[in-house]
Amino acid sequence: MSIGRRLIDLARAELNSLLERAARADEDDRYGYGSTDTLSDEELEAELERRKRAREEAEQAAHGTQPGASSSTSSSRRYGPPPRRSASDDAAVRKAYAALEVPPGSDFETVRKAYRTLMRKYHPDLHTGRPDNQRTANELTQKLTDSYKLLEKKLRR
Repeated sequence: MSIGRRLIDLARAELNSLLERAARADEDDRYGYGSTDTLSDEELEAELERRKRAREEAEQAAHGTQPGASSSTSSSRRYGPPPRRSASDDAAVRKAYAALEVPPGSDFETVRKAYRTLMRKYHPDLHTGRPDNQRTANELTQKLTDSYKLLEKKLRR
């Protein structure tokens, strides 16, 4: 057997194991195992607030202003507070970031790159040989697409 053929077989085996692991993880999420929905509303609000502060500090550091210094051109000052979102919206966004394997609060370019990378990795056309793996890949890519569309809508407004 040639080295090229061995590499192809090894890559195929690795991809199949990743697809099986993704199917198990999706099944675990479906039945509530390892899900992030177990956080209470207070814990979720505290985590979101912490991430928001960290993101604001990073943006201020990037723009050269002091953390905690108020800016008179802040969009929240000009237009008032943002509309209150429900906890289910925040949970859906958090799951979308997790599905695309990017840290919450990432910018759109990072989300887009992660989406494209994962789609190249798990596209169903790459798994035409085994129907069960192709079905799993199809479900996974649908989940990735839904997550990407949700984050695209959130980050582009």
